[in-house]
Amino acid sequence: TREEGGEGFVLARQREMVTLPEAICFLDDGVTLVVSCRDDNYFHYLDTGDGTEMKVNMNALGDDHVSFTVLDMVLSPNGKMLLASTDRSRLILFVVGTCHQLRNYYGAVNDQLCQTRACFHPSGRLIYCTSQDQKIYCWDTVTQKVVCKLQGHKGVVRDV
Repeated sequence: TREEGGEGFVLARQREMVTLPEAICFLDDGVTLVVSCRDDNYFHYLDTGDGTEMKVNMNALGDDHVSFTVLDMVLSPNGKMLLASTDRSRLILFVVGTCHQLRNYYGAVNDQLCQTRACFHPSGRLIYCTSQDQKIYCWDTVTQKVVCKLQGHKGVVRDV
């Protein structure tokens, strides 16, 4: 521990969430942490510096119905979009800090018990996502079309 002269961590801040956090992602500013919780239809933007929170409804209509849980989040290469991989075989591309859904991606098979993972190609033109059918799906970011399925895995792919 630090008190004993060694390396360690110091608790700077803690926050109790509504339910179990499922996905977290830092924004490019290195200060803002985005948290998504199970059975909650909000992104929680937490400022790790001053402790403030901004809640953003994920529902396009602004209602409080919970129809999906975000299981993984990843920031786009330009830092302007947030990709949410859900437990309903759907990925949603949001504008950071807003409820604006730019695009939806379908095709991968994911439910409440999976541990889906997604990532952007460094160019931002492609999105990859794991699927319970032992494939990795690849979408064109703009057209929303599946451009390929990486097959041949002998088990569920756990990360990309």
